Amino acid sequence: MELLVEFEKGAPCHSKEAMAKRFEEVNPVVEARLKRSLSERFPTYQFSDAEFDLGAQEKPEFTSPYWVIDAIDGAVHFLQKMPMWATSLCLIDGGRTVVSFVYDPCRDELFTAIDGRGAFLNGQKISTSSKSLLSECILGTLFASSEPMNLLVGKYTANSLTRVMPEAFAIRMQGAVSLHLAYVACGRLDGYWEYGEGVYDWLAGALLVQEAGGKITDTQGNDFCWKSTGIVAAGSTIYPQLIQLTPAS
Repeated sequence: MELLVEFEKGAPCHSKEAMAKRFEEVNPVVEARLKRSLSERFPTYQFSDAEFDLGAQEKPEFTSPYWVIDAIDGAVHFLQKMPMWATSLCLIDGGRTVVSFVYDPCRDELFTAIDGRGAFLNGQKISTSSKSLLSECILGTLFASSEPMNLLVGKYTANSLTRVMPEAFAIRMQGAVSLHLAYVACGRLDGYWEYGEGVYDWLAGALLVQEAGGKITDTQGNDFCWKSTGIVAAGSTIYPQLIQLTPAS
């Protein structure tokens, strides 16, 4: 809730410089609080510091359990005083995501998943959409943000939109990656796809979708793994139709 108080302060940032300054004021403080709280309960677990180091995300960083934290996922929305930002957290053990949390302070919604035990929203079990027609589906995607923009990723996303838009009922770009995936897990979105690199953006939400009965792969239809360059997440009945439209081109 302290992060929500920070969100409600002041006005939207007026420049990229102001956004960067505000992010550096808030994000490290929130991250430090999370680390302190987790360390008190799990003193032997380590923490990843590779949120912005894509090379370090190509394989597990530690053999022992460690936390991956994104204190403000969807930071642009947070800094512009728009909803659809979140805090995401997951635990990696033996190279696998075993626990994940995605919390939306604006709606007071906590999505949780434990490997093999299901996915939940505020304690209630959730499941992915059972729609079978892509023409009835609400889908999500994002242009992966970077400075400067990755033009190849932008091209892949734009091209995929021209293929998917005529086939789907609607497409939405709503902010935090983790919330897009959480919405797939609870059926608010029927599917999601994104191109890019660095799996840490996707791990927490991917476990939610998996445990909610959905399907997770890369954009080519291969198993989702540490070196995946993109993600497709959907209810199991609609996934075969969506994956035909997402291979990068």
